[in-house]
Amino acid sequence: MAAATMTTRHKVLVGGLGALTPVLMNLLIVDLNRLLINLTILVVGAYLIKVVVLFYLGGLVAYLHKDEHSPLKLFELGIAAPALITAFINAENVPVQQIPPSNTGTPTSSILFLTPAYAQPAPAQDLKTFSLPQETATEQVMRGLTGSISKRVWVVIAGSHPKLEDATRQAQQISQKWPKYRGEVYSPYGNNPYYAVVIGANLTYEEAQALRRKAVQDGLPNDTYLWTFPRAGG
Repeated sequence: MAAATMTTRHKVLVGGLGALTPVLMNLLIVDLNRLLINLTILVVGAYLIKVVVLFYLGGLVAYLHKDEHSPLKLFELGIAAPALITAFINAENVPVQQIPPSNTGTPTSSILFLTPAYAQPAPAQDLKTFSLPQETATEQVMRGLTGSISKRVWVVIAGSHPKLEDATRQAQQISQKWPKYRGEVYSPYGNNPYYAVVIGANLTYEEAQALRRKAVQDGLPNDTYLWTFPRAGG
């Protein structure tokens, strides 16, 4: 039996609903972690705009198939274009995996964060804490639209110490001998009990690499390494 003729409005609605399927799946699997890093009005507004645009795109695809009146096929047609766009956006946001850092100070790095990362409570002394950089309005909008997160999340660490006194001593030595690097002590982050001596923070991966390379050339420890926030569940 031939499918009943559908009105243009119904076709657009079915195609739009199809478009929301990959959006919903992506929200549950990928976007939710990125959105919750720091939820703002700009992020939510941009995400809603993306949903509306993809819904419109799915409806448009269904509308253009004027001879198709099967709800199931129109639903499937609505899925196609938004699914491709979502897959492309996700591919652009996949971080390059690096070898996780070790407590031995090997100059390696961790994997780009995908979960909320907040500053840890500071000890009695006024120490620095590892925290995400403040997002600009443009970065918030882009996170809502594409799920992209700031790339300024890398840190260069010249040393890690179980005792605060040792970390403070190294930071002072660096600041005195190499004033341009200004060693700063950061309090332990997450489950890591070590105090870190940081010579650069809120950097892109390329900036952090360049800073580490120059610092080692200038005489800082060879085991100076890069670090960034850990992956979800890591």
